Amino acid sequence: MQVEDVIAQCDDGRLRRRDFESVTKLIVHRIGGELGKDAIEISKAFQDTRKYKAGSYTGGHMPYHFVINRAGRVQQALTLGDNAPHAKRYNSTGVAVALIGDFRVYPPSFEQYEALKRFAGFWRLYGLEIHGHDELHGASSDPSKACPGHLLPMSKLRSDADEVAAELARAMLEFQGVTFRSTTHE
Repeated sequence: MQVEDVIAQCDDGRLRRRDFESVTKLIVHRIGGELGKDAIEISKAFQDTRKYKAGSYTGGHMPYHFVINRAGRVQQALTLGDNAPHAKRYNSTGVAVALIGDFRVYPPSFEQYEALKRFAGFWRLYGLEIHGHDELHGASSDPSKACPGHLLPMSKLRSDADEVAAELARAMLEFQGVTFRSTTHE
């Protein structure tokens, strides 16, 4: 998994600083494909602040730090020091990742889920909790919000991300010379 830096094309330049040391969560969102096929197109859609348009809910700001498209490409749209408007009272403590698609209707593509699983595994290793947007009380003004949707089950993602984190930790330990395989000494 490689993260593509598209911050220069997505960040509106308005200062919304936060202390990254206060971040404790990776918050998973869904974003409709009608807003764009990648982070750059989606950030442009959020610049439209007319009533009922995407930007009318975020003050014209891009709300996601990362976007994962259907092909599994991960793009970083905002710096981690940016207090992105994605989950109301959790904005300052959450890293926002949005997957393109409607997971109330269909599941993520295989490539998209694999990229999310690895991405979330890295953040688990860093120490972040993983939550779906709708799992956090007070994260939305819509109490019936289904984000990311039931076809992207968060319990499975958390389990899969923990497995990835364990694999990464083991690889780092082996790189440092730790041996896991049993040996017999004669």
